[in-house]
Amino acid sequence: MTARTPPRHVACIMDGNGRWAQHRGLERTHGHLAARDALNAVVDGALEEKVEWLTLFVFSTENWSRPEEEVSFLVRFLSQYVVGRDIQRIHQRGVRLRVLGGADPRIPAEVMGRLHEAEEATRGNSALQLSLAFNYGGRQDLCEAARALAAQGTPAEEITPETFAQHMQLPELPDVDLLLRTGGEHRLSNFLLWHCAYAELVFLDVLWPDFRSSHFRHALELYHQRRRRFGALDPTDAADHAADAAAVGGDSHASLDPVRRRTLPPGPAALLGLPTAIASHLGTTLWDGLRETARFTVHQLTTEPAEPGRSNQPS
Repeated sequence: MTARTPPRHVACIMDGNGRWAQHRGLERTHGHLAARDALNAVVDGALEEKVEWLTLFVFSTENWSRPEEEVSFLVRFLSQYVVGRDIQRIHQRGVRLRVLGGADPRIPAEVMGRLHEAEEATRGNSALQLSLAFNYGGRQDLCEAARALAAQGTPAEEITPETFAQHMQLPELPDVDLLLRTGGEHRLSNFLLWHCAYAELVFLDVLWPDFRSSHFRHALELYHQRRRRFGALDPTDAADHAADAAAVGGDSHASLDPVRRRTLPPGPAALLGLPTAIASHLGTTLWDGLRETARFTVHQLTTEPAEPGRSNQPS
């Protein structure tokens, strides 16, 4: 079996913690606690599948609008459980931790201190780049890049996708190849809007606390079934297009898309093995003959039959 190239960058919207807890009659915070195994599973899956970058949406700029108790828990959960207790395990496996998100006075200094310590401790690792989107918003990221360019006085004609990306919060973050969202929702939720321009989207019904490595492998299997064209034709499409054009021989089917044309019968050139010009002329002649035959048949069927002994010719 031919080895398949894994996606370079997988991003994950970890949705369903609250619903998982509510289904069990528990407080929403219990769902966040139960998600720790899922966090380990997605990191393990990325390492096993040789993914280079994994970005997890752990806390958005919109999450501040949630109840104060839940917000406080989420903010401290990241530093106490994800970074505090699991950092040694992550470090030993060669994972480099990065923080993607803006500063905010509502974030305790203790939390930011632990995150920065974890970044520094894992700086030399290269098995997996794990970026935690904490206090992150895609629109905010875009606005900050635009402000940075404006502050530098960058001329409008010098702003390109490449220069714009260099002024975002984590300039080295590559485009997302696979965006995975759990919980059954089908939204981006303001996550990595710039980087997801050509991402393959996979939405799973599993709630995040129930997510395991098998779900990660399933998402990758769906990803490998996609054909990524980035607005162009891949070599297979180009070959099919050329073959279809030759088979059609210039008839009216040529305006149809390749998938539709492959369902149609071959054109006269391919069917008869004749040069295209001759086959097209022959096809036109046959069509004209069939049309005249049809007209004559209709005329015969709709004309009153002559009475016996009388001629149909005028006297």
